[in-house]
Amino acid sequence: MRFLQTLSRGLRSQPGYTLMRMAARFSTVRSTVVGTRALWQRSTTRSYLAERQSQMKSSLFPGLDREAFVKTLQQKGVAFGLTLPPSMVQEIRAYTERSPSFADRLTDRGFLPGERERAEQRLGKPILLAQYFNARTECPAIDRLATDPALCWIAASYLRSMPAFVGSNLWWTYPVDASPQDRDLHAHLFHRDVDDFRFLKFFFYLTDVAAGEGAHVLVQGSHRRPPAVRGFADRWNIRRYRDEEIAAIYASEDVLEITGRAGIGFAENTLCVHKGRTPVTRPRLLLQLQYALFDYGVMHDLRDPTQLSYLR
Repeated sequence: MRFLQTLSRGLRSQPGYTLMRMAARFSTVRSTVVGTRALWQRSTTRSYLAERQSQMKSSLFPGLDREAFVKTLQQKGVAFGLTLPPSMVQEIRAYTERSPSFADRLTDRGFLPGERERAEQRLGKPILLAQYFNARTECPAIDRLATDPALCWIAASYLRSMPAFVGSNLWWTYPVDASPQDRDLHAHLFHRDVDDFRFLKFFFYLTDVAAGEGAHVLVQGSHRRPPAVRGFADRWNIRRYRDEEIAAIYASEDVLEITGRAGIGFAENTLCVHKGRTPVTRPRLLLQLQYALFDYGVMHDLRDPTQLSYLR
């Protein structure tokens, strides 16, 4: 019943996105769409890649072995080797220190830096996650990163056709005793994303992230080896998985907890099983940039500024 209610709401509010999510659960459908689009756009994509190649001197990642990076991403679902210049980390951090973020990604729950405690009192609960809206349009460093030639080249090569930039997201995760509902809402349980027939995300840590301190966790290779379908719910729903379920399915060496200094980045196909881990002592700031075949208008952080409001 819950599935049918969710499906009905989705078909009314976001029909294209909802239908895609139903079809893209199946690997044969994903492969068919990706292959057909690659053939259709072969010439255009080749020209796009050549143009990005000609711009590589202006990239923030000029020495990156992009072909090896894409090959690893295809095989493992995740690839490493990106590092932001300290000046860019500082620029984005400066933006967060003067701008409001929004608890639970809701437009009427804004609060300024230093006011989280008061915001939690107003909400009557701890804030696990707070996101910035319109970050790319307000922070030039994020806009530059989203159009970086190396990232765009990787996206086109991995997608095998013209990439659509579908959104940036910048958010804090706080070390709180969050409710099970909030941990579920903000994806702190293992799950898989079905955001398009093929897509990828670049993640950049903007704070130091040690083990157990808000690290991103994923099962490498699980974009090709999903958990077994156990029934109707597993076939049609995108559900959460308990840690014990994942431990019983995958080898422990394939479960990666990604840690590192502020500025490290990686790419991931989040069709892989993954989750965010709740920090214990220090907040984590994360930037996500997402590219896909099609833009359904649901992954971005763009909001009408006149509709944003503060917690009072």
